[in-house]
Amino acid sequence: MSQLPSHTDSGTESSEPAIVPGSRRRRLTVTAVVVGLLVLFVVLHLTGVVGGESH
Repeated sequence: MSQLPSHTDSGTESSEPAIVPGSRRRRLTVTAVVVGLLVLFVVLHLTGVVGGESH
């Protein structure tokens, strides 16, 4: 029976965590979107567009 070749990039080492490329950029983008939506909601609430009497 023949031996299967071993691949060093197969991810068998568990000592190093997998780092997703672009994860910092994705987190910054999500944070910017959330802050932008919160600012938009506050501005709409203060101007009276969104509030208690908007039913």
